[in-house]
Amino acid sequence: MLCVSAITQAQVMASNSVAINGSPYLDDTYVSGVITYANRNHNVPMRYNIFQDLIEYQQGGKALVLDPNATIKKVSFGSSTFVPLPYEANGKSKFGYFAVLDSGKVTLFARKKIVFLAAKKGGALDGSDQPAEYKKSADTFYYKLGDGQLQEVENIKSLIASLPDKQEELTAFAKKEKISPRKEKEIIQFVQYYNSLQ
Repeated sequence: MLCVSAITQAQVMASNSVAINGSPYLDDTYVSGVITYANRNHNVPMRYNIFQDLIEYQQGGKALVLDPNATIKKVSFGSSTFVPLPYEANGKSKFGYFAVLDSGKVTLFARKKIVFLAAKKGGALDGSDQPAEYKKSADTFYYKLGDGQLQEVENIKSLIASLPDKQEELTAFAKKEKISPRKEKEIIQFVQYYNSLQ
């Protein structure tokens, strides 16, 4: 059975009652996707709510949510694949959805983040009110070496130091390509290069 809770009509109405800029979703529309468990697959329309870190899906005319947990192997829809993994947040261990960016000897993940900014009142005469807004924050990148621990990519030097081999090649590559640990394309390029080395 799926680990779910229904999205109540009150929640939907509450979210629609106030004008809010931006979106809490990776993509607002539901896309055909697959939830993979250890021994079965479940095909449903779904979307990822980044702000709440849960997958919303539709089944039997109802909107339901899939919290990240260890029974789910992966969730795939559109061009995205997410896996639920345990991680540390504010000194507590919890599960969250991580986007898979590349896999091989090292698997690279992105933790997506959207923050909610409350509406702000402007001056009485200048009309500078700011509506509430969902705002995308920079992704945080993580990696796993084989079945090892999930680790945050803090900088390229510590990432290279944590890898068991090819450190000279990796250092030269990172320097030549000016790899930034904060830019998705560049960190993917770096991990793909490592995964291609024999």
